[in-house]
Amino acid sequence: MPSHSTTDFHSLLSSSQFRTSKEGLLKAIISASEKVRGVRAANSSPEVRASYQAAIKDFNRERGRDLYYPFLGSGLGSGPFVELLDGSVKLDMITGIGINFFGHAHPSFISEMIDGLSADVMQGNLQPGAEAKELLKLLLSRVGEGCRIKHGWLTCSGTMANEIALKMIRQKKAPATKILAFKNCFAGRSTAMQEITDNPKYRDGQPVYGEVEYLPFYDPSLGLEQSVIATLLTLKEHLNRYPGKFAGLMLEIVQGEGGFNFAPREYYVRVFEEAKKAGLAIWADEIQTFGRTGELYAYQTFGLEQYVDVVTVGKMLQACGVLFTEELNPKPGLVAGTFSGSTVALKTAKKAVEMLIEDGFLGKDGKITKLNSRFTKNLQSLSTGSCKGLITEIRSLGGMIAFKPLAGTMDEVKAVLMQLFDDGMVAFYCGHDPYLIRMLPPLGAMTDADVDLATSMIETAILHVSKERKGKTNG
Repeated sequence: MPSHSTTDFHSLLSSSQFRTSKEGLLKAIISASEKVRGVRAANSSPEVRASYQAAIKDFNRERGRDLYYPFLGSGLGSGPFVELLDGSVKLDMITGIGINFFGHAHPSFISEMIDGLSADVMQGNLQPGAEAKELLKLLLSRVGEGCRIKHGWLTCSGTMANEIALKMIRQKKAPATKILAFKNCFAGRSTAMQEITDNPKYRDGQPVYGEVEYLPFYDPSLGLEQSVIATLLTLKEHLNRYPGKFAGLMLEIVQGEGGFNFAPREYYVRVFEEAKKAGLAIWADEIQTFGRTGELYAYQTFGLEQYVDVVTVGKMLQACGVLFTEELNPKPGLVAGTFSGSTVALKTAKKAVEMLIEDGFLGKDGKITKLNSRFTKNLQSLSTGSCKGLITEIRSLGGMIAFKPLAGTMDEVKAVLMQLFDDGMVAFYCGHDPYLIRMLPPLGAMTDADVDLATSMIETAILHVSKERKGKTNG
């Protein structure tokens, strides 16, 4: 392969004119970003407030449904803080549902984005750039010893990555087409993925083709042995009912929308062993867990390298893709698509992986584990102290943190979320009966002080909502 130094593009990046301009642009952005550090209220000007409310109203009308929050970002932020168009600054603990793990306006990301400005906006699978090759090579080089994954395909959405994974599995296992999934799973919102996703609301009015059957997931209240028995019993029932019809087993090793549910390693091992005996391909959906559980891949966190056949990645990667074994390598024509991603996204994705690996985020003593420990201990302290009985069911692994507020009804969860938003913090929800407050915090840009601020704001919001509700009840 020719050296990049032979290209005019490399000459551009190394030119004094480009380097000087880039330095000035970085300096200007970082200087502005530093002003967005810390929670602040919206601009007090009546004109600004009216303009912002009008913009929210217009956007709601144009898209046909209201935003969950009255949130329109300005385009600037700083670490875990993000600025809105009304001049307010929020502590961002959901990061676009897991996209901005390294926070907002990270200098390393901005540097990569500037370097990608001279290229075409989008790269295609017919004419990829060097960025696509380098990203894919890096992802595949880190799948872990004992893992059989050898190839990958880049795409622009997690749902599309999952669609590709499904097509590969079905082609290899034809004529088998059915998929086994776990209760409370989430796979996406395309026609095929909404059928896999265990939420009937997401397929209201849509056709269902009977291609998915569900297994009970690990239940902490049952314990390891009884959970394994329940899952394997149901697995056997499905296999006996539809002999030769199942192609694969899909799972999120840590369920995201389902409530941040995960199991001990032994549970996965015993289920995977039985699935392999049945000839099923193991499909790990890591759209949300990639890079977030303390290792690059969640299957590495649980030591499951030898079992996975196909893995889908996205969100914090800034790009999306499907990684697969030689056995699942599809025939020509099955997998295609115009876009592989924007040049800026592919460059930034590679930088994100490099930062995770090189900057001490991974491993048992890594930054992710340490910040998670502080977050968890803070929440546990609240649950036994000022918020006793008001914070329960803390579920925490790496950069995935959730807890049940009050009784865990949707009404209560939404009340706490809206109070947090008003106070200057953005989070979201997950789970089903009970519902939980969900956080995917930007641990890549957070300090201990930021973690303490988040838990302090949680304490204030929950106590406020609890007091308010008690007052209405007594009234």
